Amino acid sequence: MNLSKLDEALLPYEKKLQAIEKRRRRLGVREVDRPTYEKYITGTIERFDRRKNAFLTITPNNPFGTEIRERFIARTGYDSRKPLPNSALEPEDRISQSLTAAAWRLCREYHPQTLPVNPPEGRVEIADKAQTSRLIKKIGMFFGAELVRITRVDQRWVYKDIDIPHEYAILLVVPHAPSFIESAPSHLAGAGVADTYSRLKVASTQLADFICGLGYDAAYRETLGDNPEMLIVPTAIDAGVGEFARNGRVLSPEFGINMRIKPVTTSLPMETDKPISFNVHDFCMACESCAVYCPAQAIPYGPPTDTPIDIYNNPGYRKWYINAEKCVTFWSINKKKWTSCGGKCMVVCPWSKPPTFPHNMVRWLAIHSPAAIKKMLVRADRTVYRRKKSLKV
Repeated sequence: MNLSKLDEALLPYEKKLQAIEKRRRRLGVREVDRPTYEKYITGTIERFDRRKNAFLTITPNNPFGTEIRERFIARTGYDSRKPLPNSALEPEDRISQSLTAAAWRLCREYHPQTLPVNPPEGRVEIADKAQTSRLIKKIGMFFGAELVRITRVDQRWVYKDIDIPHEYAILLVVPHAPSFIESAPSHLAGAGVADTYSRLKVASTQLADFICGLGYDAAYRETLGDNPEMLIVPTAIDAGVGEFARNGRVLSPEFGINMRIKPVTTSLPMETDKPISFNVHDFCMACESCAVYCPAQAIPYGPPTDTPIDIYNNPGYRKWYINAEKCVTFWSINKKKWTSCGGKCMVVCPWSKPPTFPHNMVRWLAIHSPAAIKKMLVRADRTVYRRKKSLKV
């Protein structure tokens, strides 16, 4: 198979891949055989019932949401997370909410159906799994992802009663526009989140279609909304996107937690990536900025715990359990100004900085230094960026 013209066309993305790999090596990010969350597993992991997803519990007739819906209405004055009509907003907020609605549209209204799979006689035979993985990563970046990683589908991370027969999962990563997300909580921060999710939905659908054209089954997989299929955090950790952070998200060496991730699952044979380790747990223990500045106070302080605080968390781990009810309620506490937090915890995370040389020097120190230096770096971050505590509600 002659790929010379394709290789030439994809050369910018090959260079981008090489730059990511080089940066990770320089930072001291280690590949490991097993994901680092395994040492925090304390019991049997059952597949999670998606009806216990905190966002879904607010929907009518969800048997797990009776009490939270009552508390949600009492706390916010609303019976859903739907935005207010534009007529109820000030002009500036009306513009921002309109921008958010426009940014969400592809993500919320576009329900992709993948193209038909080429028949066996039209299939591209895979002779080199490593070469195929490299090709898929470059194609994913061509479609708009900033980082692409590959792992095997772990059925523990597939929601209960959902069937995903594919062996492989491709994780596409897109960061938020910093100028939007830094305004959190606000309609503009929500627009930044919406834009990222919509771009991911398009890119992941295009990648699935490309793979189907090669003659292998593939599908975009939903991780939010009314029909989630997979748990993205542990799947992304398996793929080496990053490690588990205090705020319940994945923290990557490139973007911190300022990113969103979507999976494509497929039968296409590929070489998988290894999980990574760069001492995120130790840094989160020294930092706590996401807990300090979370306006809903939904993120815990101190060490991780073995005990889930509510039904929205699966037991069997020692980790930082987020108070999902506080988080979801805050999203609707002031609909005139925001309909989603927009990610305040992402903004204040010291890792969520551009990959410039000075910031990479700080990243290196954050990975390799003892706790006292890590704490000093956090204090410097709060001082330089003039962090202020958000209004608690």
